[in-house]
Amino acid sequence: MFKHYPVYVALVSCVLAPLLQGAAAAPPMGEIIGDDMYVNCAYRVAAHFPSDPKFRDINFRLGARTAPARQFYFERPEGLLSVTVAHLPDAPMIDQQLIETAADTLRRRGEVRYDSSVWYDEPTIPGRQLNIALAQGRVLRGSVYMADHRLYITEAISEPNDFPAFLFEQSVSLINENGTDLDSNPIGLATNGVGTSAGLPNRQYDCGRINRRR
Repeated sequence: MFKHYPVYVALVSCVLAPLLQGAAAAPPMGEIIGDDMYVNCAYRVAAHFPSDPKFRDINFRLGARTAPARQFYFERPEGLLSVTVAHLPDAPMIDQQLIETAADTLRRRGEVRYDSSVWYDEPTIPGRQLNIALAQGRVLRGSVYMADHRLYITEAISEPNDFPAFLFEQSVSLINENGTDLDSNPIGLATNGVGTSAGLPNRQYDCGRINRRR
């Protein structure tokens, strides 16, 4: 999900460079992504959890209002990995104020080290990304996006250099009911670089893969 997060560009290059070798050709239209992904098309989300996530239905508070939401989560000694999807059918398809209100709930968790306005799909899906220092040397890498009346809040709590948390936060994808990634991979100043997905077809996830491994 973190498509324009400059703090991690160097780390992504070092960690993922071997994986990108030989991957210069664009994947064919309709390629299915997903052997190691949890995909839930009903809730319009896909993510790489270390194992199948649990879920719970909650009332997510947004200032003076609440919204029904489902939180998909995986608990580890290092910290929680979760993505919460709140459905707000009576709200605009994208509401910048709701994004800011949800981001405020993350800011209150600790000391904000990074806080930036970003795009999931530029210029149609805005959001915020945050890096927050927590107690005992842990960090919270979080994001908030909104698309199609749904608010997505991602939280990855871990030690600063924990790779599973980094992989999780990078993997979270907003999808439609058919499993198509809402990121259309637009070409622009922020995305048109070597090794990015700019100009490639939308990723496609397998809606039948409700579990990571069958």
